[in-house]
Amino acid sequence: MKKVIVIPAAGKGSRLDSDLPKIFTAIYQSKSIFDLIVEQGTSHVDEMILLLSPSGKEYFDLHIASSAPKNVHVWVQESATGMFDAMNQLFESLLHRQEDFQVIVQWGDQPFCDAELHQTLFSDLNKFEVSVPLVWVSSPYVQFKLGSPLAVWESREGEKCDAFGFKDMGIFAFTRGSIDAAWPLYKINAPFGKVTGERNFVKFFETIQQKTEIFWRLDQPYYKSIGINTPEELNEAHLFLSQKEQIQQGSSDKS
Repeated sequence: MKKVIVIPAAGKGSRLDSDLPKIFTAIYQSKSIFDLIVEQGTSHVDEMILLLSPSGKEYFDLHIASSAPKNVHVWVQESATGMFDAMNQLFESLLHRQEDFQVIVQWGDQPFCDAELHQTLFSDLNKFEVSVPLVWVSSPYVQFKLGSPLAVWESREGEKCDAFGFKDMGIFAFTRGSIDAAWPLYKINAPFGKVTGERNFVKFFETIQQKTEIFWRLDQPYYKSIGINTPEELNEAHLFLSQKEQIQQGSSDKS
């Protein structure tokens, strides 16, 4: 069974006031989002696939490739046309392979989904076809309204989320069989957003639940869900890493 992590990361860092591809944005002491993802994500998988824009691939080749782990492979999304198209490219390419696989999808702005979480999700896939960790937050911008049927609401598409609710952590785990069973159906029926006009990925779970059981993992700490899209979120991530280092240093000094 091949274990794969895919990282859709073709986005730009424009909201972070950066000319770099977002995944290569520095967070703390010169470490980038990419550095943290790779540190946590490559030792226990057969392959990590980065889906980058053409300019992201160029940056990777110039500055990253020579020191990147050998199991990190780069694919190119020629046009940044949204997460649906990114995931369609990734899923279709994986399904063309002959071998069986388990795959974790992790957004390229989620640096705190660590090795422990990866291993937990791969373990879940030995019992379930799909595993999705959720966290309870105030004012979720994407809300998973659990029930039968499942509803996934997106505030950016004008859908009113509750004052409190479950949101995803930017990481999802699938067996090959679950993708093969549900993705072709979603490709046909995926709705276009009422505001952006884009088809998104998160509503895929409304379709996949019709085909198989989703295991909703609700035991993960909030900090692992911190994504980096805005200067405020970048500052939050920097502060978190700084405080964590100080606490670890204090514990080390006492021992």
